[in-house]
Amino acid sequence: MGRSPFLPALLGTLLLGAVVPEQALANIKQEYQRAHSCDYFQAPFVSDVGLYKDQKVRFCLSADQSELIYVLAMGTSWVVPFNREYRTDGVRRYYTLEKDDLVLYQKEDGVVKRTVLGRKR
Repeated sequence: MGRSPFLPALLGTLLLGAVVPEQALANIKQEYQRAHSCDYFQAPFVSDVGLYKDQKVRFCLSADQSELIYVLAMGTSWVVPFNREYRTDGVRRYYTLEKDDLVLYQKEDGVVKRTVLGRKR
């Protein structure tokens, strides 16, 4: 009798499933650390006048320019993809640099909007 290929495939899938949650937690922790690596007072980009009325926002780029880091004066920060298109809540977004301007292209319901988020200091 030959061995069934089903059993090794099943075991491989189960082992892979056991490893994935640890990797996900490591990525969340790394994202947290990257988000907090951007100092508000040293951030190279400042938000455009009138864009954020209630908050003072500044921006940093990751060393490899794959992530944009938002940082608020009160210390809250978060990371979004940079120089690549992504979708969240049904809205497509693309952050990029144009000369010294930090620009967001956003497409919702077939309409593309361009917003200058900030400028280089």
